[in-house]
Amino acid sequence: MVRSLIFIAKLAVVVAAAVWLAYQPSRVSIEIFGYQIDTTVGILILAVFLITLAAVLIHRYWRLLAGAPGSIGRVLRENRRRRGYKALTQGMVAVAAGDPDEARRWARKAEVLMDEPPLTLLLSAQAAQLAGDDQAARRYFEAMLEREETRFMGLRGCLMQALRRGDTDAALDYAQQAHDLRPKTPWVLTAMVELSEQTGDLTAAELAVRQAVRHKALPPPEGERKRAVITLERASAARAAGDAEQALKLAREAHKLAPGLVPATVLLAELLTADGRRGKAGRVLQRAWPDQPHPDLARLYKGLDPETGALAQVGRMAELVAGAPDHPESQLTRAETALDAQLWGEARRHLAKAAGKTPGERVCRLMARLEESEHGDGAKARAWLLRAGRAPRDPAWVCGSCGALAGRWSAHCGACKTFDSVTWRPPVQVGPEARPADGAGRPEAELPALEILPRNGNGGGRALAQGRPGAPPPAATGQRG
Repeated sequence: MVRSLIFIAKLAVVVAAAVWLAYQPSRVSIEIFGYQIDTTVGILILAVFLITLAAVLIHRYWRLLAGAPGSIGRVLRENRRRRGYKALTQGMVAVAAGDPDEARRWARKAEVLMDEPPLTLLLSAQAAQLAGDDQAARRYFEAMLEREETRFMGLRGCLMQALRRGDTDAALDYAQQAHDLRPKTPWVLTAMVELSEQTGDLTAAELAVRQAVRHKALPPPEGERKRAVITLERASAARAAGDAEQALKLAREAHKLAPGLVPATVLLAELLTADGRRGKAGRVLQRAWPDQPHPDLARLYKGLDPETGALAQVGRMAELVAGAPDHPESQLTRAETALDAQLWGEARRHLAKAAGKTPGERVCRLMARLEESEHGDGAKARAWLLRAGRAPRDPAWVCGSCGALAGRWSAHCGACKTFDSVTWRPPVQVGPEARPADGAGRPEAELPALEILPRNGNGGGRALAQGRPGAPPPAATGQRG
């Protein structure tokens, strides 16, 4: 409303001024090109205004006409750019969908329509990777290295291509270049850790781990474990080189960084034993047992005093497992020691606790040994061995990346070469078909009845692994010692 009133006021002023000028008595005479023009001042001003307005309009239309080709070109370029982005988007969707042919078709179209190599190079490289054309993908990634805005992406692509070829040295070089560009990027730091360790540069690997923890690319506990693994590798190398003092120093550091890392504890105990400090080695094993009960720790502890008799070893092993007495590994360790001492009832009691609801392989094999040793019952021992063939697998060294089983721990998986992926855990089983029914292919219902604790006599007779109903219970067992 206020704007309307202001406009009307301005218009009224202009009209009043025009009327005032038109009725002024003064006259103007103009002579031009032999012509004389007589008029009033108002008419002259009006004529000048109209001529000026006409000149402005003519100039504007002339500019519009002269700039028409450029405007049309801009419209065409914008349309081309819009179609290029559409092709780029469709190409990315095809890559995400895993359609290599569609991805490459849209990549070629985007290259034709767009004058932006950073985006089209990335799409073309991804399309080539998806199609399995490593040579083309490598060319695209190397072309990205030549442009500042795409160099970092190109380095990552070249690193991945080098890893596919198995060229660890080249991959490490690309990782170092990427680290120089962006030292805080998580994937760069983790790649530096793994590649440095794989190439044997343990010092660089440890430095990369420290940087990864500092920049929060790795959580502190994981960083400490990786440092422990790297330090353990250095300790093993020093031991192999005959430098026992340096090996012991590094083994202590690795054990301190990760008390639950069994190989570090084992190496430290072995080095202490070799140095004549058996008591210190025993204390190290006792403190480590609650963190990760493991058969290797029990084997080493038992070997610290090989002259001790079988009955005395029962008490010694009880001291070892005192930090985690209810752990299945503690029960199995005590059961094996009781078997060696011919304490049959003690062995059965510990085996029953270790078995739980479903006895594992090791429990079944120890039960076979117990039946053979105590009663000389070969038939029942064979039955337990048959059941061991279909029992749940015991913990083993398993790669968390590829699932491969290893006979002993190593910093790298022997199958996929992944760093620090081997852990002590039960292998993954998929359904009952993962293990054979038994050695003869007989179904479980036809296996003989098997009990760990007898029904009458020592232990109370709780059946832990039932087979065919109605089978006669085993003979009552005694206990020696």
